[in-house]
Amino acid sequence: MPAPRPPRTRSGTRKVTVPATGRPAGPAHPLADALLEIAFHRASKAAGSGDSSLNRRRSQAHRKVARSAAVLLRQLRQAEGPLHRLEDLTAFSRALLEDRYGPGGIERSLLRVHRAQERLLGFRTEEEKRLARADAPYAFGGSVRRFYGRAASVLFEVERDLARLKEAQELLSDRPGLSGALPALPVVGFPNVGKSSLVARLTRARLRVAPYPFTTLSTAAGHLALRPGVQTPLVDTPGLREAEGRSSHAAEREALLALEHAGPVALFLFDPSGRCGWPMEEQETLLNRLKERFPARRFVEVENKADLLRTPTGRRKISCETGDGLPELVEELRSIFREMGADRLPPLPPLRETLDEPPGQDRDLATNPRHGSG
Repeated sequence: MPAPRPPRTRSGTRKVTVPATGRPAGPAHPLADALLEIAFHRASKAAGSGDSSLNRRRSQAHRKVARSAAVLLRQLRQAEGPLHRLEDLTAFSRALLEDRYGPGGIERSLLRVHRAQERLLGFRTEEEKRLARADAPYAFGGSVRRFYGRAASVLFEVERDLARLKEAQELLSDRPGLSGALPALPVVGFPNVGKSSLVARLTRARLRVAPYPFTTLSTAAGHLALRPGVQTPLVDTPGLREAEGRSSHAAEREALLALEHAGPVALFLFDPSGRCGWPMEEQETLLNRLKERFPARRFVEVENKADLLRTPTGRRKISCETGDGLPELVEELRSIFREMGADRLPPLPPLRETLDEPPGQDRDLATNPRHGSG
């Protein structure tokens, strides 16, 4: 028995919803369904124009196809976001994407979404030609339904790619880019040695701090002031337990990537008290392995939790709990950057220079958006 046809609307075309677009049987497609619902809803509001009923119906069908295609194409372009130009991303961002999705994973998703856009444009052109030749209302409705069905099939095919691109953009938005006028300074070490506490103490970054390991699962950054108007990113990294880079834990691999793509200086934080769960011998071994893997990197060695235990080593002693030794550490880091010449950038202009606009400037921009652009 043939499936019942959708009911006709007052204009003579048949009412079509997303489930009636010929979607293949299988699991739900929440992301694609949401995009299709937006496109088809906006297309349903299209009205025709013309000197006869036939021309008005033809015009309405044409606008439904054109409007739904435009909405879907815009949604697909937005799904690509900043990823559509991977070469503009920082080396750290590209390395994160490759580690998470494999070599070429994002490139393949971008290619499939781009091809989906080309197919939608082709479907729209075909239906517009059919509508120009059609001379009956049922043919107008057939063109609209056919485009809806083919568009739905295309979106279902690339839904995984759309989800991957969305996830990738969220991943990058939560990480520092590690690219700027000043090189980033990563803070590395075993889990629970106090890296997040140190970054939170020295910067205004709001980081999650807890007295147990593996609290930090991704990189985050605050900004350490070298002098008024000149700052460098101070990067909190997930805890490391080995330096070979073959860890099955994504957070550890991300910490190594941050160390690889940051600046020439890194801060290695020890916990001599043993509260972190690893003895000093293992922490020393980790540092030596990192030095072997990154021979050009300069490691500033710092012992935290000096309020609990002070060792006879020559390393700088600090306590993120009490603040002891932190001013001296900041001055040492500033001295290192001065030696590198990295703090010689001109400071940012005072805020008042930005606020001193000519009278009426805001009014001019509001009434004429093109004014002052470019």
